[in-house]
Amino acid sequence: MTTATDTWVSDWQRWHAERETLSTDAHGLAAATGTHWLSDIPLRIDGVPGEWVAADGRAVGDGSGFHLELTPGDRAPSGDLLLQPLIRAGEIALRVFDPNASTRTGLAGIDAFTPDQAWVFDGVAETGSTPLLLDHIDGFVSTNTGVRVRITVDGRELVLSGAGAPNGDIQLTFADTTNGSQTQRFRFLTIPAPDSQGRVVVDFNRAYLPPCTFSDHYLCPLPPPENRLDFPVRAGETFLRRADR
Repeated sequence: MTTATDTWVSDWQRWHAERETLSTDAHGLAAATGTHWLSDIPLRIDGVPGEWVAADGRAVGDGSGFHLELTPGDRAPSGDLLLQPLIRAGEIALRVFDPNASTRTGLAGIDAFTPDQAWVFDGVAETGSTPLLLDHIDGFVSTNTGVRVRITVDGRELVLSGAGAPNGDIQLTFADTTNGSQTQRFRFLTIPAPDSQGRVVVDFNRAYLPPCTFSDHYLCPLPPPENRLDFPVRAGETFLRRADR
């Protein structure tokens, strides 16, 4: 007979398999080879045809027999490459994905702790009136809708700071004392949108490695001080698993 625990574990296994697929796909996370910021000055990008500028909120490529206009969210093939524009604080960049990137070809998967329901907590989310400012690895500071998430761990109340997403989910960036020895330097956690009473479920088994773990060409936010936990979170993803291991 299948139990609730069996179902919970199989759901986690499915999530983990999807994460590995997302990361190792031909144009997945690990295939990023460049994030190129555009302006009104034409820019040539190695391996990509034409010259590229930012115009009217789009990435525009133009050259001999070539013209392409991409809006953030679009994905366009270019030979073996994939082109994807992004926008940050009104600035447009073009991200390039290459299936032959060494960061992808050398990646075998993602290691993780064995799932444990002891790392699932009920909590309460409260949208704050003060924006959440997050430092990013490239020095940029983003302004986000701040959401406080209250949980109790071993009898101790924690108040974590998250960024509210348009769909209602809450994005956490956190660090803990496993970083460097058992896990990467910090991790992400997406908390599903609160219910009508503001209640949330915080499942650290779904903690995942940020994109900048897979390639240097991502612009990840760093954990704010209140999310730098002084205890080990032995749950979720840990390190990348390389093909030569």
